[in-house]
Amino acid sequence: MNPEQVTTIKANLYDRIMAGKTAEEIANKAVICRYVDATNDGELDLFDLFVDENYIENEPIPGQGPGREELKKAYVVFNGPFPDLEYVFEDLIAEGDLVFGRGVITGTHKGDFMGVPATGKQIRWTGTRLFRLENLQVKEGWINVDMMGMMQQMGVIPAPPAPDPATFAPNKHVSGAPSTREANKALMRRFIEEVWNKGNLDVADELFHPDHVSPSAPALPPGPEGTKMIATAFRNAFPDYHMTIEQMAAEDDRVAARFLQSGTHLGELWGIPPTGKFAKFSEIGILRIADGKVVESWYDVDMLGMMGQLGVGG
Repeated sequence: MNPEQVTTIKANLYDRIMAGKTAEEIANKAVICRYVDATNDGELDLFDLFVDENYIENEPIPGQGPGREELKKAYVVFNGPFPDLEYVFEDLIAEGDLVFGRGVITGTHKGDFMGVPATGKQIRWTGTRLFRLENLQVKEGWINVDMMGMMQQMGVIPAPPAPDPATFAPNKHVSGAPSTREANKALMRRFIEEVWNKGNLDVADELFHPDHVSPSAPALPPGPEGTKMIATAFRNAFPDYHMTIEQMAAEDDRVAARFLQSGTHLGELWGIPPTGKFAKFSEIGILRIADGKVVESWYDVDMLGMMGQLGVGG
């Protein structure tokens, strides 16, 4: 990154840290920023300062045990094959003892990664972390990483046909008045229950701004139509589909949540014929809200885990 990009990133992080309403939230965000810096710099022994020795990773990588030392080993295993790996924070949301962090990760694949030999390719993927802290110590964590995208870029899994991102029109940045934390959490609950669980797709017209965009899925149409398309695809493929909100945190212009979703694959999904198999997988989503409407959204979904349970994708 050039100096101008570094300055922009730091300014954005400062704004996100200062969006905290309490000293605890501001401090917790700062701890997580230092956590990420330690992973980027390979200074994992700094975890001793702010990660509890009995740390719990709720979604560990294969072979990872409990505790801080196992967390360090997991970063060596995951990051080691990408010697120039860098995680850049793009968002931070905190409430109480929870901190959600969304970022973009890049690195050159120069070593064996979970059985995939080095390809020499520059890989770019997204990841969202959720942490719970207590007395400025990181107690437990959850993660959703675009493992499917990583494997597709490495050539392990075929990538479906997709339009060239360079052909996409620039997204409109919609601004507006902030809301309240409780209102934003109520919006998230209504979105999940009405649109996803009940299939009341018209509710999306009430919740989403006409110029809403989702950088996680840039090929989707803007506004509520993109959300309706994805919800329809999943609900048709999984007739008993259900999503639960496991954790949630909100600020005045954002709300983040970690979800668990499940269903039986009885219909076609993106060309994959029904398998009759039951799948349960996680997701972390972030909504940016202006004037009471969702104007931007980001999602990291365990698509690789879902496909694995369906017996496809490898």
